[in-house]
Amino acid sequence: LVTTNDTDIVLEEHDSSIRTNTSDIDGQHGMLFRVNGVPIYSRGANVVPMEELEGRHPNYRVLVKSAVEAHMNTLRVWGGGIYLPRSFYEACDEYGILLYHDVQYAGINAIKHGPNASSSVHEWELRHQMRRLSHHPSIVLWDGVNEVVVEPRGPSSIFSTFVMTIVAHEDQSRAIWPSSPARGWTSG
Repeated sequence: LVTTNDTDIVLEEHDSSIRTNTSDIDGQHGMLFRVNGVPIYSRGANVVPMEELEGRHPNYRVLVKSAVEAHMNTLRVWGGGIYLPRSFYEACDEYGILLYHDVQYAGINAIKHGPNASSSVHEWELRHQMRRLSHHPSIVLWDGVNEVVVEPRGPSSIFSTFVMTIVAHEDQSRAIWPSSPARGWTSG
């Protein structure tokens, strides 16, 4: 279970003061996951579609193995890409790669042309992908949208009121982050 990104502002458990963690275990800035209570400093890269032509089947296993050989432990599935094929997730599970997984909405156009709370197509796509992928232990974090500041009110609220609600309903075992990048939330 991922509990926090330790580089952002968090609430202290014993009082209401706010502190900022700005270092990893070695004193360097970065992202730190807690998996089963164990801090793991994230080292990795973004994954974008490997092939532009539909029907070709790139070797995702080689990609994941190369990440491991480069001493990476985390890959982020970029929200401007695609939901990847089963072979990618199976390779991440096998090699122990942590996945920071964007839901497939990206940028300002995600607000204009993205999810609509009255659209059953968006709802069923999200439900299908969460059900298809949620059993993979490699996925440690779902991210609601790529590069959109998610505000509680306004056009981007669709990602917290619709997208993140569906993701939370379909996969209650993982943390959900509002957007990549984002400061996150301390509650809610």
